[in-house]
Amino acid sequence: MAEGIADEGAVPVLIETNLMQKVIEGGGNGLSSKTCGLGLFTGMKAILSTLFIMSSALLLAGCLGSKYPPKVERTISWSKEGFGEKDYFKDLVEAEKHGAEVAGEPNYPPRPILPEYIAPPVNLLPFLLGESEEKSEEEKELDAHESNERSRISRERERMVEDYNRQVALARQAVEERRTRAIESFLGSRGWIKMVKTVETSFYESGQRASVKNYKDGKLMFAVSWKPDGERCPETNVQDGNGVVVSYDKEGMERHRLSFKDGVEVYE
Repeated sequence: MAEGIADEGAVPVLIETNLMQKVIEGGGNGLSSKTCGLGLFTGMKAILSTLFIMSSALLLAGCLGSKYPPKVERTISWSKEGFGEKDYFKDLVEAEKHGAEVAGEPNYPPRPILPEYIAPPVNLLPFLLGESEEKSEEEKELDAHESNERSRISRERERMVEDYNRQVALARQAVEERRTRAIESFLGSRGWIKMVKTVETSFYESGQRASVKNYKDGKLMFAVSWKPDGERCPETNVQDGNGVVVSYDKEGMERHRLSFKDGVEVYE
């Protein structure tokens, strides 16, 4: 196996399914994850892929490259009137089997044939004859050409390995996405209702907390914000999807003022 290339013959380390309970913490000095206890009505919660959540949050907040990106916790819970936790897990077992059948195996790309550098033959005759070790201009040019060729092939190998590993990751991701869709579709067919809740905490460049927003099925239900000096904003107040959100720049000047009704932004 070429060095640096993912082994598609090994058991894939797939993206965590959003039906397995996870809490993802971001912001500050990076990401960490911790598992939580399960419970249907406290929630049978789950987290979507970290990469997907964080990249989406960064794009929405315009904070790509920020020292303190938003911290996003997204959970998915399932409920069914008149049914409890045991009923859920019974259906989940069947859903997992169905998901595995539908997902199939990853469609891996063929392994690339990496180029190798073949060094030119070395002329040892001058050394054996005791001639001067000083290289001629022609020999210096050949050495420079050889060095450039080595660098070019090395870069080409790195590019091919990176591209191959990217395709392998995409193949695994495609399987996981098919599996997740099949599981959720199966649960829905059994009458389970999906609810998505998101808590997003944003920060100023100083690390000071800027806002906390709670979403339910994509709608803003609760929000509070702070000024850069740590003072709580007296005007930001969203309750049950209704209210105003005010954001500030690093100087403490008002940047945006948004109004919400029933969790949706309205334009007054």
